[in-house]
Amino acid sequence: MSHAKTSELLNEVTRLRRRVGELEQEHRRIDSAEKPVTRGPVGGASYQTGRDHSLLDALPCAVCECDLSGEILFANTTFAELHGYPQVELKGRHYADLIADHQDHDASRQLLEQLADGQLSSHCQETVHRRQDGKRIPVEVKWRSQRDGSGAVSGLLAVTTERRTDKSSRGQEADLAGQYFNLVREMILVVDADEKVSLINQQGCRLMGGEEAEILGKNWFDNFLPADNREEVRIFFHQFMEQGAVQPVEYYENDVLTVDGTVKRIAWHFSILQDESGTNIGTLNVAVDITERLEEQQTLRESRQIFHQISEHVHEMLWVSSADLRKIFYVSPKYEEFWGQPCQSIYDDPTIWIERIHPDDLESLMESMNQKIQGDFSSTHFPQFRVVHPDGSFRWLEARSFPVYNEQHQVTRMVGIVEDITQRKQDEAAILKENELLEERVRQRTTQLARKTAQLKALFQGLPDQVLVINHEGEIVNFNGRHREYLFSNRDLSSGSKLKELLLEEIRLPFTEAIQRVQADRKRASFEYPLTVDGQQRWCRARVQPYLQDEILIIVEDISEQKMSEIELNKTHDKLSEAQRLAHIGSWEWDVADDSLWWSEEVFRIFDLPSDTFRPTYPSFLETIHPEDRGLLERVVEQSILNDLPYSIEHRIIRPDGEVRYVHERGAVKKDTRGNVISMHGTVQDITERQMASSKMQEYRDILAHASRLAIMGELTAGISHELNQPLTAMANYSSAMKTRMEQGQDVSDLVQRIEALSHRSGNIVRRLKSMAEKRPQELMRFNILDSIRSTLQLIEYELRQKKIDVQMAGESRMSVVYADRVQIEQVLSNLFINAMDAMSEMPVSRRLTIEVAPAGEFMVRVTVSDNGPGVPDDFVGQLFTPFTTSKQGGLGIGLSLSRSLVEASGGKICYSPKSDSGASFDVFLPCRKMDE
Repeated sequence: MSHAKTSELLNEVTRLRRRVGELEQEHRRIDSAEKPVTRGPVGGASYQTGRDHSLLDALPCAVCECDLSGEILFANTTFAELHGYPQVELKGRHYADLIADHQDHDASRQLLEQLADGQLSSHCQETVHRRQDGKRIPVEVKWRSQRDGSGAVSGLLAVTTERRTDKSSRGQEADLAGQYFNLVREMILVVDADEKVSLINQQGCRLMGGEEAEILGKNWFDNFLPADNREEVRIFFHQFMEQGAVQPVEYYENDVLTVDGTVKRIAWHFSILQDESGTNIGTLNVAVDITERLEEQQTLRESRQIFHQISEHVHEMLWVSSADLRKIFYVSPKYEEFWGQPCQSIYDDPTIWIERIHPDDLESLMESMNQKIQGDFSSTHFPQFRVVHPDGSFRWLEARSFPVYNEQHQVTRMVGIVEDITQRKQDEAAILKENELLEERVRQRTTQLARKTAQLKALFQGLPDQVLVINHEGEIVNFNGRHREYLFSNRDLSSGSKLKELLLEEIRLPFTEAIQRVQADRKRASFEYPLTVDGQQRWCRARVQPYLQDEILIIVEDISEQKMSEIELNKTHDKLSEAQRLAHIGSWEWDVADDSLWWSEEVFRIFDLPSDTFRPTYPSFLETIHPEDRGLLERVVEQSILNDLPYSIEHRIIRPDGEVRYVHERGAVKKDTRGNVISMHGTVQDITERQMASSKMQEYRDILAHASRLAIMGELTAGISHELNQPLTAMANYSSAMKTRMEQGQDVSDLVQRIEALSHRSGNIVRRLKSMAEKRPQELMRFNILDSIRSTLQLIEYELRQKKIDVQMAGESRMSVVYADRVQIEQVLSNLFINAMDAMSEMPVSRRLTIEVAPAGEFMVRVTVSDNGPGVPDDFVGQLFTPFTTSKQGGLGIGLSLSRSLVEASGGKICYSPKSDSGASFDVFLPCRKMDE
């Protein structure tokens, strides 16, 4: 940009700013209440100082602004760095003080006076400045005067550059001009005579919304102006070019189209560009986007209209004045009604309103007004005052005002509201008359109230609880003497004391929070707290509630006994719940009258039902019972209610996921004094694991019993073979004899009978062997125990003869029927008989096996098996029924333990009884009938 210099660009931007600022001032002024502005450092435009200084701070050249006397108002960063000063220290210093040579001081001051008087508009000066560190620097200073809208000189601007060689200075100037060209926030645009854009800076690209390549070389009018004003601006451009005017166009507005088609309102400053021969070759255009500013101006105008409409229709009077109340900027039409004067009169004479103030009210009103003028805004209200109208009538008025601050937090305006309270005052006067009548009545009731107050005070002091009354500031208004130790420390308690200072440290926080909540929402609050009094744990309940206006009532009662009971009850409940959880036992209660069913938590867990959503009733409970067990349970419950008997039953339930569980349920009936059933209560225990374990144990017991029977058969093989061989041999002999007799023609019927008897005997032996060899589950039935004893003895008959054991048997046929598994009981008898034979096998004397059957109570039969062997050692008695423990050589130690399991599985029991002389005795107790019959 060889045709543009730094000073030229500064001039163009300054002129445009000044004009934009003047127009902006005109549009934004609302009377005199607009926001105050300060002149910028460049020209007289009404831009805020900070904003323009930021621009100057960004310039790479050294710039400073001075007032008309030469005192520095602002120096940018580059200027401060050039002279080695902080920016703040340069402000207020006279520019001539920076000149190093004294002989140049006077010349500089004279130059500044000529610029300030308008004798010179600009001047270039070469001189020597002195840095803060004393170093001398040759500089070139370009001075230019700044003018306001009226053309008067308003300030001085200096651009200072350090002098170097001519070549380097010119290069630096061009470089600075190029940097400034891209740093300024205005759009700089060059349009050639052929209407094409030949130059645009970075801000211009941003404003036009495109890249430099999208704008340069394009026809400005055809591409970037709306069609409706394109030709008008084109004609203006050519007229401006043809006139050849050197004087630039200060201000021009028109719409432009950005690259993306958006319409923006732009303010322009035009200057003619000429070549070296003086021919006009184009225009240098500096532009500012004023689109948003115009919208803001429209908004301000609308806001002003709304403000006037509101102020003219409200019942109060609105006013705006200067901070010292000496100038009135606005009063609403209500002024004429309140003061009886035209609004224009107060604009002409801002103090005229004082003349109408009632003399009795004038002093206090003026005192309050002076406080606000001096900056005391602790109160927004003025004292109530009267305004006297020309006809002698007056109005009571109430006024309040508010300060308006600028950005520096300085009061620039006062805004006020005046309300007519005449009617209110009249009403108050009427109320005062009524009050006089009421006061007489009050005096008549004072004596009665005093007596009642004394009664209430005595009642207050006699209350069993600690009672306090405090005001909104936390001061104690009243109190009684009960239980002070529950609230206060050892300090003296008296009316007017601060409650917070007297409270015990450990309860201060909850009391403070409760009082704050009550003060905020005026709702009752209560809490409990523990306290140690005289070494004992006490519990208190504090109730905090609203009382009279701005007062709070606090009641503290001793709830130690109740709290201890609750704690013990909760502990008991927790222990019960834990015990139920561990034992899988839940409790329930059924109100028969309204069919409401209560379950403990464990019952919900057993039935796998949610306690928060499922509401148990008797029908819903029956739905959880297994269909095969439901009828039985209903009958048991009906019988229990009908006969007033408790019940105990095991049944199955079905959980929501389909899982079947076994439970043991107990229940009992509760009746009222008249004998009516009111409820049932009971327990439910989950016995699924026990049931499964019992089934599994029964299965293992059956397998073990089968293995044991096979072992017994192995031990008795020789005897069984002998028992089978004997009848078979006899049958063969009888058959030979039959043949001989038949040949001789003799009768053989007796031999046939003998053969038949022997075959039945062999068949019985085979059937018993088959029965013992079968693998089968337990099968309970009724049978004669004497028959089982005889069958078992028949299997070991051979061993009995071989070992010369004498069997003695005694029993009662009327008490010999038992209810058990016959095969398993015969297996138990076999074990006991074989153990007795083995115990007596080494005895040198006669060997005797004694079997006795006798009743044992009403429902049991006792079978006693005794021998006269050496007996069981004393140290082994406790291990007789322990699995895999035996005193017999070669034994496995499972016979007696298995026998006990088999007997107990049938509902009986087996035990050992030592004999007084010698030998061992075992008692087997078996039930006579089914246990639930």
